[in-house]
Amino acid sequence: MNLARLGVALLALPALANPALLHAARQPLPIAEVVNLSKSGTPPEQVIQRIKSSRTTFGLRGSDFAKLKAAGVRDPVLDYLQQSFVDDLDQLTRYWVLGEGLGGCAFCYPQPVDLNTMQSGYGRVKATRPGRYTLSKPQGTPDWVPFPPSASVGPPLSVEQIVDMARKGTPKGKLVQRIRTAQLTDVIGVGSAGIRSHPTAGLGGAQLARLKERGVPNRALDALQGRFLAMFIETERLRYQNLGKGPMR
Repeated sequence: MNLARLGVALLALPALANPALLHAARQPLPIAEVVNLSKSGTPPEQVIQRIKSSRTTFGLRGSDFAKLKAAGVRDPVLDYLQQSFVDDLDQLTRYWVLGEGLGGCAFCYPQPVDLNTMQSGYGRVKATRPGRYTLSKPQGTPDWVPFPPSASVGPPLSVEQIVDMARKGTPKGKLVQRIRTAQLTDVIGVGSAGIRSHPTAGLGGAQLARLKERGVPNRALDALQGRFLAMFIETERLRYQNLGKGPMR
């Protein structure tokens, strides 16, 4: 090795020894770039590969998927955004049950999103910054996910019933409250995509976008996404606990 290469290698050693320096060099992909790539006609598979290579996930509300679709994001990308979000929450739930965590590595968690300003990321969008282990819910779970789920559980409710209620003119507040206390059917533990290390999301991003087109209002979509994710986390918590990973609460 010549002296120049040796010098570069020695300069790299502090970064290798200090993960914080490596973290500082990595920036999550902005949600605006996902939208801009889609608007420019980039094929969905290339957009997905760009998101994958950045190792960024986004904490998207239910109504966000319809907004992204209206901005030009294609269905396969919407589904990938939802699945990667669910995958992260599954992993974070596992760490939570194990009593582990990712610390304050902000880019390691689903990034908060505000599509009204087309901004994303901690420090850009108002959100509780991860950094401390908590007993109440997996670290990095978005503030708007109502976890633990409501103790008062109402009758089962399917996505099609939500559409029917919206079309019949059910007041928004009543519809939202019904969703928030419902035992959602056909969205937890369903779906298949071959061999996967995480469960397949039973409520897809493209599906959420279509629900807006079918008349479900934004508030109800947000409630549906929040309820779905809260039920998903609780299901995975119990699964990991039953696998002998240790009780949580």
